[in-house]
Amino acid sequence: MTEQLAVTLSAASIGFLAAIFFCIGNAMNSSGKIFLQATMFYDLSEPLARSLAAQRAQYVIGALLLVISFLLQVWAALASATSPANLPQWLHTWQCLVLAVLSPSALIAGWLSWYLYNSTMRKILRLNQERLAQEKQQPKQERP
Repeated sequence: MTEQLAVTLSAASIGFLAAIFFCIGNAMNSSGKIFLQATMFYDLSEPLARSLAAQRAQYVIGALLLVISFLLQVWAALASATSPANLPQWLHTWQCLVLAVLSPSALIAGWLSWYLYNSTMRKILRLNQERLAQEKQQPKQERP
């Protein structure tokens, strides 16, 4: 397997993973979640916040993977089309190389997505607590 082919396959694998994350971000927005997003709320809607935080995490990770994929494609264009790739022998079939790139990439991207989702939700819930505390401190104004 040449350097160029190895990097091209890696780029295609990461690009495929990016597409999956973009699809997950949108496909998980069910009709129930869309209904919640379209419904008026006067307070924090935690289901809506969770849905939007999950979409944000999926899209951010998908965008990061897409950038990595494009960088790998540039590297592939610059790699030698005749030099053999300096890879272990078991990675010289396209199936093994794609699997070797996809497996750790999917695990890392999945963990990053989970971490970003949880981080976003913690911030949202903290902001809501701050808002509620601020509302308690301010005297209520009567509505006309």
